[in-house]
Amino acid sequence: MCISRHTERGTPIKLLEEARTDKMKKTILALSIAQIAQFAFTGGAMAQQAPAAQAGGDIEKIIVTATRRDTLVQDTPLAITAYTQDTLANNQVKDLATMTAMVPSLVVEPHSDSGGVHVYMRGVGSANHTELGDPAVAFYVDGIYVPRPQGATALMYDLNHVEVARGPQGTLNGRNSTAGAVNLVSGAPSTAKTFGSASITLGDYHHIQTQAMINLPLSEDIALRIAAIKDQHDGYVDFLKGSNVQPGTKKYGAGDQQGARASLLWKFTPDLKATFIADYYSDTGAGNIYLAAEPKPGQNLRSALIDTPGTLDQSIITAKSKVEWRPMDGLATQYLGSWSRLKRTNGSDADAGFYPGFKAENRTEWSQFDSVSNEVQLRSDSESPLQWVGGLFFFREKNKIRFDIDRSQISQAMLDQDIASGSVIFVQPTVGQYASAMSFIQGDRELHSKAVFAQASYDIDPMWKVTGGARYTKDHKFDIGGQNWACPNWPDNAPRGTVNLTPSQIAQLVTPGVGTINTHNIGPGGVVNQQTCGNTYGDNTADLKYGQSTWLGRVEYKPTRDILTFASVTTGFHSPAIGDGGATTKPEKLTSYEVGFKSDLFDRKLSLNLDAFWMKYKDKLESQVVNNTLQNFNAAGASVKGIEAEWSYRPTSADRFSGNATWLKARYDDFLSCDVDAARANNQSCGTTAPTVNVGGATLKHAPTFAATLMYEHDFDTSKGRITPRASAHYESESFVGSGAFNTDVPGHPGVKQQKAYTTLDLSVRYEPLNKAYTAELFVNNATDKAVKYDAIEICTQTGAPCQPTQQIWAAYYNNPRTFGGRVSMKF
Repeated sequence: MCISRHTERGTPIKLLEEARTDKMKKTILALSIAQIAQFAFTGGAMAQQAPAAQAGGDIEKIIVTATRRDTLVQDTPLAITAYTQDTLANNQVKDLATMTAMVPSLVVEPHSDSGGVHVYMRGVGSANHTELGDPAVAFYVDGIYVPRPQGATALMYDLNHVEVARGPQGTLNGRNSTAGAVNLVSGAPSTAKTFGSASITLGDYHHIQTQAMINLPLSEDIALRIAAIKDQHDGYVDFLKGSNVQPGTKKYGAGDQQGARASLLWKFTPDLKATFIADYYSDTGAGNIYLAAEPKPGQNLRSALIDTPGTLDQSIITAKSKVEWRPMDGLATQYLGSWSRLKRTNGSDADAGFYPGFKAENRTEWSQFDSVSNEVQLRSDSESPLQWVGGLFFFREKNKIRFDIDRSQISQAMLDQDIASGSVIFVQPTVGQYASAMSFIQGDRELHSKAVFAQASYDIDPMWKVTGGARYTKDHKFDIGGQNWACPNWPDNAPRGTVNLTPSQIAQLVTPGVGTINTHNIGPGGVVNQQTCGNTYGDNTADLKYGQSTWLGRVEYKPTRDILTFASVTTGFHSPAIGDGGATTKPEKLTSYEVGFKSDLFDRKLSLNLDAFWMKYKDKLESQVVNNTLQNFNAAGASVKGIEAEWSYRPTSADRFSGNATWLKARYDDFLSCDVDAARANNQSCGTTAPTVNVGGATLKHAPTFAATLMYEHDFDTSKGRITPRASAHYESESFVGSGAFNTDVPGHPGVKQQKAYTTLDLSVRYEPLNKAYTAELFVNNATDKAVKYDAIEICTQTGAPCQPTQQIWAAYYNNPRTFGGRVSMKF
């Protein structure tokens, strides 16, 4: 891809292969139309760049591929945000999680078990990052679908740009993209000349990042581009006294990531060229961990009592190919193919020391996720009023994994003895104490997906355009021989001091002897069978087939060269899910109504975009852990309404303002459910003593009523170079971050499932000498060290956590603390 200036609709005047950009995007949402007319805002789909020096203060645009053809962001009738690699670097963005403040409505929630993330847009996402589910925000690299959300944590380096499309993308990108789609477009090889770049970043927590890229023309028709990155830092979570860890153990939050990419361009003929890409990524950090959602007075929030150190060994290997052929004038074809393998092992402390003397350890013993994707596109390539694109999509994924949970509980007397002696807070249980385990073994869980799609646009006249599109998707999901083991049964540990034990609790008491048969702990790599487990397995076998059509209708009106308006109706769907025990769900369906406004005003010094939307979900998919099993289920529906805005304003050649803002109302429709958290607080149980209530009107997770990001940069020219300070502030009103459909207070725990309104601040200053030989930068992220809650869970809700019925202990994932550092980069 490249960046281009634009004067006529759809006609680039000049391609700028190396645009130095201090890009500015983000928004201020104004609820007042009068203010919009004055110039303060920007609509929900824009992303633009402001070069450091450009006559007249024009703002340059980014070309994106969201419509399956190259279009400028401002000429793309979608809610889409895009950023170049330079802008990402200037904002210290290294992965999707560090990009959230730059995109309206985007939230990336970290999780520990698998190194995965939960991605939300407009309050809609998926809390299922396991092999059992699919993300609601689809993730693409170079236009190729990445099925596992762990791929979203991959490092962003040597990119041409990132584009984030919000709302359903059910016609051209059909894989479950009901909430939106993210596409990373890597830097393309060039036969024009040799060039490259390199940078190094140093910061606190022993942070060091190095990356480099070189482009090598091998002939007039062949070019090779190689890029690599390594990023590592210490963890953010301190070990509390008594933690069972060895000296030198990585703290939770520690990162150790690296990536490498080689891209080969081969121009076989003027009308036929191909790009082959080999990509490698690995993460051997420590993963994340829940922290106290209700820390005690004086307690350091970022600390935990650890009996299982975090370990993660995750790698992704991908081979991709892109072939472009123009067999005749007016016709272009494209093939996109890929093979990818994700492998992971990891261990994490599931109880995080909230209940001393009780241990819950989660382990992925082994896992492998193989996927193959093939897509063929055929599209028009002319100046005709009729523009069309069609294609076939084939996708297959085969997953296999073994995931274990070991739980143990020592006696009160042993716990008191440990605390008094200052030794580790947990020791192996002995005779008469509790131990249990679970193992989830999926040897062959597969998805086969096929789709056919077509979309066409027609220019009625220079101002009016209509677009229609449709897609039919056929999914086949199945599990062959999947097993759920409970050793010896579903855990039902007794709270310490309990005298009268149930048969289930008695079965979990450690008995005299040696071996797992006596303790019911599997242990790392332990054999799981009826003899060692003391139980038989539950069957996960399932077979699910489903077909769904989706469509798009859109009208565009462009009264002037610099103003575009559009209105669209789009449908999408999320494929049904398979859960533990072979349970299945219905598909999630969505209809979205959208009106957008994009503009370049004041002699193109201000880019202002607005997007209003209303999305209606039917059978919305939800995921929740109940009694140690991940359950997928359908809510009756949800309605999401909102206005998004983005703007970029350059009043002078030295000043740049940009921002984004969102007003959102995301609510569940009427449906009956049970509030698990309130029931437990009231010593009740869902399905027996707790009432079922209508939760219609409850706010969706990660759907604050208002959120905004404001950024300002100013260039100070000196006799030796240019100094550019930058400030970026992000604000969000109160939001609900707990699982489930209830955003009411938990009795006795006010506000535990909410994140209060907050503001974070990022600061930096860059220096570039007159000869532009390098760029140096100092930065502070989260300058006020604000702790922001991303997820909240009651860790004693599950059967097997030995808490008293009303003794609820809440945990949460948080953002990173304040970090600072410096970066030096150069291009040659």
